[in-house]
Amino acid sequence: MSWVGLVVLAVGAYLAWKLVGALLKILMFVLALVGLYWFLAPLMGWPSVSDLVYVLGPDFGGRRVEEVLHPSGIAGEVGDRVVDGLVDRILSPSPEPPTGSPVEPLPEPPPTDADADDVPPAAVDTPSR
Repeated sequence: MSWVGLVVLAVGAYLAWKLVGALLKILMFVLALVGLYWFLAPLMGWPSVSDLVYVLGPDFGGRRVEEVLHPSGIAGEVGDRVVDGLVDRILSPSPEPPTGSPVEPLPEPPPTDADADDVPPAAVDTPSR
């Protein structure tokens, strides 16, 4: 890289720094004007900042800024955007299980010679307490 490139890079960084500083100063000036208007508007009988945003600002569906930013309004907005049955419409329905005997028992194991002499456990009497 030549020395001309380094000088251009340094001048560009300096101008970017100045531009960001100027933008922040303009932003703070606008914020101070809005704050001053916020306090003076009720005293002078002018429309409030909320009225100005309602008329000149973005469309909030006919609601004021206070209604949109209120916690119950936010919860209602989220609740309105949730669509009932959305998962059922996206996923295909699962196939119906076949009708009939839900469970078939396992076959009994064949008796062995050792088991033939024993009494089955169901026939043994247990003393009652």
